[in-house]
Amino acid sequence: MSNILYFETLDSTQTYLKDHFRELDDKTVVTATSQTAGRGRFDRKWISEPGGLYFSILLKLQKTDFLANFTQLLALCICQAAEKYAIQPNLKWPNDVQVSGKKLCGILSEVVTQNGQIAGLVIGAGVNVEQADLSHVGQPAVSLRELGVNVAKEDFLQDILDLFFQSYPAVTQEGFSVIRSAYQERFPFLGKQIVVKNGTSALTGIAHDLSPSGTLLLQTKNGPQEILIGDLLV
Repeated sequence: MSNILYFETLDSTQTYLKDHFRELDDKTVVTATSQTAGRGRFDRKWISEPGGLYFSILLKLQKTDFLANFTQLLALCICQAAEKYAIQPNLKWPNDVQVSGKKLCGILSEVVTQNGQIAGLVIGAGVNVEQADLSHVGQPAVSLRELGVNVAKEDFLQDILDLFFQSYPAVTQEGFSVIRSAYQERFPFLGKQIVVKNGTSALTGIAHDLSPSGTLLLQTKNGPQEILIGDLLV
């Protein structure tokens, strides 16, 4: 079982684990009531609203073949944890969790290197749990409370961690194939036209499938494209 460290305030749960990587045990989890410098993918600022669940997981990896898939695993587990409360979330590739087009959770993963080698991964998540109103955050967002779910953040975190570490060994060995079917079931964009943005470039096409490695397969006017990273726009 993972060791959970609780803090009232941190600059970032991600930063804490990266800064203390050497002395902390594998599978240590850090959670904070508030963050002063939370961040999301592509170094975007993450507004750490009071009532949100903010946590990061430290993974000291012996096998690094499937780094991107651990982030997808965490997104899937957050979906599954929410489903226990009669919520129907979906996954927005690669790792956002939404409910009816509104963001419930964002996830960030960062590699830790030592002596030029990958030593571990820190995966962080911000889940909207107890907030009463998210209309001012700058994008469509929703909390579990707004969806009628009253659950303590600590209990919801434990639900997520139980699911994550149940599948973690298999994903470590086999990658996305372990969770591909469950992920596809919660990915409502298959067969639909989408736009994938990476930096300043954007690519339009039909979301054809998710590959066995977890990449997005897009059918464009110029033929099939495999997308490794990007933002999915609908």
